Amino acid sequence: MDDPFPSLNQTSGADVDVAPQPKKPGKSLQPDITSEDMFPSLGASRSSARISAPKTAAPMIQRVMHQTTVTMHLSDEQLLRLSSLLQRVQQKCRSVKIEASTMRKTGQTKFIIKGSSESAVQEAKRELAVQLAERVTLTMLIPASLRAFVIGAGGKNIRSITDDTGVRIHIPPRTEEQTPATDESGDLLLGEQIEITIEGDSFNAQDAQARIQEIVAERTSKITQRLTHIEPVFFPFLLGPEGAGIAALTQTIGKGEVSVKVPAQRERAAIVVSGERSLVPLVVQAIDAQVDDMRRSFRTISFNISKRQHAFLVGESASDILAKTQCSIELPPSNEPSEAVTIRGPQSQLPQALTAAIERANAVAVETIDLHAMHADADAAHFRHLLRWLGTYAPREDSVQVFLPRTDEGHVEVVSEDADAARRIAQAIEHQLRLVTPPCVRIMEVDPLTHGFIIGKKAQNLKGYEARGVDVMLPPEHSGRDDVLLVYRRGKDAEEAANVLDDVQNAIASAAAAAADLRTVHFSVPRKFHNVIRGTDGTVLNALIGEDRMLVSMGGRIPVKTVSEPLTEDSIVVRGPCEAVARVVAQIQQMARDAEQDSIENGFVEEIQVRGSYLPHLIGRGGSNLIKLREELGVRFDVGSEEGDRSKPVPVRITGRKECVAVAKERLLAQVERLADEVLQIIQVPVEMHGALIGQGGKYVLRLQDKYDVRIHFPHQGDSTTLKPNEVSIRGGRKGVAAARAELLELLEYEKENNYSETITVSERAMPRVLGRAGATINRIRLESGALIDSVKTSNGSSSKKLKLRGSKKAVAAAESMINAIIAEVESEAELFVPIPPEFHPHMIGAGGQRLHELIEKAGGPSDITTHTQMVRFPREKGNANVLVRAPHDLANRIADVLKAEAALMANRVVYGKKVPLRLHSQMVTRGGRRHSPWQTDLSVQIFLPNWREYPTIGTPENADELQDAEPPSIVKVVGPAENVLQVLDEMQSIIDASSKPRKTRAQREAMDARIDDVDR
Repeated sequence: MDDPFPSLNQTSGADVDVAPQPKKPGKSLQPDITSEDMFPSLGASRSSARISAPKTAAPMIQRVMHQTTVTMHLSDEQLLRLSSLLQRVQQKCRSVKIEASTMRKTGQTKFIIKGSSESAVQEAKRELAVQLAERVTLTMLIPASLRAFVIGAGGKNIRSITDDTGVRIHIPPRTEEQTPATDESGDLLLGEQIEITIEGDSFNAQDAQARIQEIVAERTSKITQRLTHIEPVFFPFLLGPEGAGIAALTQTIGKGEVSVKVPAQRERAAIVVSGERSLVPLVVQAIDAQVDDMRRSFRTISFNISKRQHAFLVGESASDILAKTQCSIELPPSNEPSEAVTIRGPQSQLPQALTAAIERANAVAVETIDLHAMHADADAAHFRHLLRWLGTYAPREDSVQVFLPRTDEGHVEVVSEDADAARRIAQAIEHQLRLVTPPCVRIMEVDPLTHGFIIGKKAQNLKGYEARGVDVMLPPEHSGRDDVLLVYRRGKDAEEAANVLDDVQNAIASAAAAAADLRTVHFSVPRKFHNVIRGTDGTVLNALIGEDRMLVSMGGRIPVKTVSEPLTEDSIVVRGPCEAVARVVAQIQQMARDAEQDSIENGFVEEIQVRGSYLPHLIGRGGSNLIKLREELGVRFDVGSEEGDRSKPVPVRITGRKECVAVAKERLLAQVERLADEVLQIIQVPVEMHGALIGQGGKYVLRLQDKYDVRIHFPHQGDSTTLKPNEVSIRGGRKGVAAARAELLELLEYEKENNYSETITVSERAMPRVLGRAGATINRIRLESGALIDSVKTSNGSSSKKLKLRGSKKAVAAAESMINAIIAEVESEAELFVPIPPEFHPHMIGAGGQRLHELIEKAGGPSDITTHTQMVRFPREKGNANVLVRAPHDLANRIADVLKAEAALMANRVVYGKKVPLRLHSQMVTRGGRRHSPWQTDLSVQIFLPNWREYPTIGTPENADELQDAEPPSIVKVVGPAENVLQVLDEMQSIIDASSKPRKTRAQREAMDARIDDVDR
């Protein structure tokens, strides 16, 4: 038999599995499908049959919802206009739903945005951020080597971020001098960093920053921050004695996963913090907190001591003073004459640090040797020779320092903490100097290329001269100097000294002559090619010379005495072994020829004259325009200097291949032509309209600039221009400026019409009524008028508030009219204080304020219950009997009379209890919890059930003795005038008696209900 209840999804011929039904004897298996009892039209089948859906059934389609959450901290003013802002966002993004909630503890507002598509949710999110978030500028550092990854192929990554967030991101361009962005260990994050600037609303700016950080994090396992804002004077305090301060910081806060590099010397350098991504910001915050505390609490003190004693206030001495007094020692550079010493640290520790520093400085002994007193007849050259010799051959000890004079004063100082050692070294030096009289010193000229032969293998020749008492001092290598100093140090006998020096001089001359296969070649190469031959830092020239000992002088920089011809700026002198000289000269000449050929091919020169006032625009910021041309066309630019008058032409020389130079010249002249056609116009725009003309993220201004090729400038704080706050400048071609000006003025007129604003003053008394409960009234005014309403901050103590209305003139006028009507209504109100005993207050208010609403309506008040709480206010203080009535004069008097009558009635009321079966409690009151209308309105009697909130406050029934046997849940309290209460009790008893009779037929029940209705009537 076919199934009488096929599935609705069943198709023809589909199999249906049905659970077998148990057979019952004596009954037909065919059910009556026309029976309404068996198959109700709205009910579900109770059959135990299990029907499986066919395999061809279509899948269920579920609606997909996309959701995102945004958390912001809003000001009081923003919270006031939050509802209108949300409505504005909803109007723009109609396919989404936005829910807002504010946490009182944190003060943060959470927004939940739901929509049918991800794009709609993101659009609403951006619009919400634009309406609520503040404009901020964020900066962040990223490794220079990751710049290309942040930008992406063709700007893909950065464009995606700006399109999604609406912010502006500035990434500095790559410079030619940029070094590889790694440190010596190969860590990207410790190498060169570049700063990225993000401008926009705070929410989207932080979102963009997080997305850039994600790109960087994908390619780095750590992060690095460079602290360039910390003054070097605080470095010793951060390091601590022997680096203990930084070590403690990295171990406690950095947990051993962060390294901090503080420059040891007090130079203008950055503190580098690198390590675990989550810990580096905590360490940076700790460092900043320490430095801020030092800036606030540290003081300085200065004193003067001898420059020679400064050497004993560095190193271990400075570390000891820092460890004991928490103060640092700051010394002037050694090449400056200043003798001032500065102590920095906590003010309470400065005296102790000053004492310690003076003790350290005075703990050293200084011995002075006067050269002039020893050799009074010697000339200045002799003293210079003595100092040159003494710098190498003066006696030394580890604990003693010898300071030679920097000027012609001729005093040698010997300094040491050990006075005996200082005296001993000073005596030894003085003994040496007394023996070296002018006859014991001689200068001979020796070709610099032969100095190596004078020294000999492993300095054997010099050791031989020293054995004879002569010290031979050669000039520094590669200096090109030929002056060799000979000093005889064995006595004052002039004849003996002359003989020994003659012998040594002859030996040196013989050694130099033995290496006499030297040749000098002087030739000319145009000076412009010298840098090509020399190379960067002399690298090319060093490669040409190789291992040979040679001298190469270009442009007469190093005088060569073996050249008789006068040297010019084109001169090149090569001196050395014959074969090496020939090789080097040939290579230099070949390089010169190659450079000349290259200059012919790439040295085509064109010169144009450009007005001086156009140069900044032609060059671009940081030379960006010329750099771009140089990179594209491979040309060089030489820009002449301005001579003060910017109206005069300035030469610009272009060098390179002829074809490239022609293109560069054409582009520059085209730009000059545009600049010549450039005009500047200034239009008057009220300051408050600037934001409307600029647009979100500057979209309006950027569109006009791109469309008409002009530059539009709005003045801002700190601007260097001479524009007034209400002026906007437009610069560009005449036609473009005219078109942009017309469009701006048109937009200005539109914004003026639709951004008309007016401020009205609202008394403090009327403000709550204007706002309404939870802002209901002000929101209604916004919706009905279409105007935006914001509060305006007023001075403290002001007795009035101000509201700013914005929108079209019609909308502002409508809103102003509605607000003024409320103000007029408030001003016309009377305030009455009605004395009502406090024990009556809860009963007069009633559950949910219901009784109060009834009393106000009874007095002729409005039916809108939302206004009732403003009309009658009961005091919150215990014992306060004054009830405030605020309403128009006539209505206020009527409400006061009703309240007084109600109070008098409650003062004369009685309380009786009535035992009522629980099943009849619902018949004592009407549907929804309101008192039975005939008893309450006609007899002024109230019924209170045991489960009502105010039941315990009614009091003890006067007939409590009669109710001792009754269960408390069954006792109903009746309150009102005595006679009326007794009448209600009788009627309640009638209802109880009627309900206690046996259950009747339907007709009998209807008759009973009719009798109950008669009782009610």
